[in-house]
Amino acid sequence: MIHYAAIGDSLTSGVGDLFGGGFVPKYGRMIEDRLGQHVVYEKMGINGATTENILSAVQCDHRMRAFIQNADIITLTAGGNDLLDAAKAYATSKNADLFRQALTECRQNLAGIFGVIRKLKHGRAPYLIRAVDLYNPSPSLPEANVWIKRFNSQLESFQDGNLRVANIFDSFQGRQRELLSLDHFHPNGRGYAVIADALDRQGYRPLA
Repeated sequence: MIHYAAIGDSLTSGVGDLFGGGFVPKYGRMIEDRLGQHVVYEKMGINGATTENILSAVQCDHRMRAFIQNADIITLTAGGNDLLDAAKAYATSKNADLFRQALTECRQNLAGIFGVIRKLKHGRAPYLIRAVDLYNPSPSLPEANVWIKRFNSQLESFQDGNLRVANIFDSFQGRQRELLSLDHFHPNGRGYAVIADALDRQGYRPLA
């Protein structure tokens, strides 16, 4: 049996996919197909959560910590709300330092999140972490691509033997109308299937 802990923000919750539950159950079925074992997953998405909120949860939420400790596979979605908050502030101030500050804080918080996970998993059986990078939900704001790409580069810098980043930025570019839900921000069922496919493409080492 494979234990899968999904942590993060509203993408982990599956907001926008009314009946499909988001990428978590889709990815869970892919894991079953690839590894030939039954998958039990726990979806722990916090709608509206920033990287700081997620770091606080993995530090303090005993239930979340227990699921992480027992998990063979852990996925993380984080960072979108940090950049969204910076974009809202930038709209009035036009101060690009807001984005730089958000990226600095994201890097520190992500390092904290991965550090907590590794501490919880230390000395236990092989496991893998899969993080999902960010897409640009607003094709009308191409300047957002600069900061999203910088965030994604930061996220990729954490990759190692256990941790891989699923790239969805390129898959969503130019396909926002097709892949986003009615709120024009969260993915729809097709969008979440793209995320599940990107996670699946990262493979299953060191589990398999």
